[in-house]
Amino acid sequence: MAHRACVLLLALALSAGACGGGDDGQEAAAGGSIDVWIMEPGSPELKTYFTQASTDFESAHPGTRVEVQFVPWASAHDQFVTAIGGNQTPDVAEMGSTWTPEFGGTGVLAPVEGDLDGYVDSLVEGATVEGEVYGLPWYAGARALIYRTDVLAGLGLSVPTTWDELVTVGRAVRDGTDLHAFGVAGVSNHYFLPLVWQNGGEIATEKDGRWRSGMASPEAVEAIRFYADLYAQEHFAPDGALSWNERDVRAAFEAGDLAMMIGGGWQLRAILSAHPELKDKVGTALLPAGPGGNRDTFAGGSHLVVFEGTEHEQLARDWVEFLLDPQRVAAFSDQIGFLPGAIAGLESLATSDDPLYGLFSTQLQDHSRTYPPTEAWGSFEADGLFTNAVQSVMKGEKSPEAAMAEVAEAMNTAFGE
Repeated sequence: MAHRACVLLLALALSAGACGGGDDGQEAAAGGSIDVWIMEPGSPELKTYFTQASTDFESAHPGTRVEVQFVPWASAHDQFVTAIGGNQTPDVAEMGSTWTPEFGGTGVLAPVEGDLDGYVDSLVEGATVEGEVYGLPWYAGARALIYRTDVLAGLGLSVPTTWDELVTVGRAVRDGTDLHAFGVAGVSNHYFLPLVWQNGGEIATEKDGRWRSGMASPEAVEAIRFYADLYAQEHFAPDGALSWNERDVRAAFEAGDLAMMIGGGWQLRAILSAHPELKDKVGTALLPAGPGGNRDTFAGGSHLVVFEGTEHEQLARDWVEFLLDPQRVAAFSDQIGFLPGAIAGLESLATSDDPLYGLFSTQLQDHSRTYPPTEAWGSFEADGLFTNAVQSVMKGEKSPEAAMAEVAEAMNTAFGE
């Protein structure tokens, strides 16, 4: 198993299964203090939002106190591991959706209680391990196609709806303008892994309680070949795109160097906030469908989780329910450009009929999936398993077949084969 997964197991051994800082694990009769970890929002306005939310909750629950700590995304995983090992976990935390199965499957998160109907299916699936759900969907995001309407219109082009059309439109942009056609990013799982689904493949499948990689399948290999060829053969992106992440793609689009990119509503909001002159020059569309007609993308976002063993479990669950109030979710998600994790929240969004932002709701609700909810997934991301392999194909160092065979072997080893 990869290094980071081993660190987590060691932390669990040290903690001996005790979390939440309690001796007897009993709920306080009344009041109490709960520690809450929220991922660093990167915005003074959002910190103000949480300060007010805490005050409102405390007013509704006399004698209680909510202590919110903001944790940087870059260090959050290691901070969770360290907290588990030292029996210093928070009572409630925001957790990235691909981490929830990792921690939930090792017994440090309390199972969700109550009715799960009404949440986007892919977000619930992403919190489920062996039939048990360990986190409630808070907010979510689904990446779609963002493009320059003026560029495509100037060339007499329609928005691409399939992979083949993406190549055709990309070639026309490449040959007929000074722009790069499409934002290929060598360091973004979320750009290329969904292509496996779009091509009719599976990243991994579960049978009889055991996961097995699908990355060496013909469908997965061809999906990675298609993606690498957009860079190496079609030259739709500059040479530097080999090391691009999503921020780099967005920066190139903002600078007027890209005609098309994959991105979420939060990225589009940031682009138009920084460059309002682009408002009438940008459009959105569902991701182009693969050969099998599938246009699925990754359903990312965050779950709200309660740690097992908290002294104030009911208070912690009350705080989660408080944050998941539809009006609060709408206010919070609207500020960051993400989407509510509840279907009703999606349908009631002010942007649901917006020609730019409404599309992201459709992409999330009808065309999104979660990565395999396994304990090992966090280590795959942390160790760069997929990005390193895809970069090697983009550089021509390895064939798609060889690179994906190595990925599949590493995944299966982590899965316990």
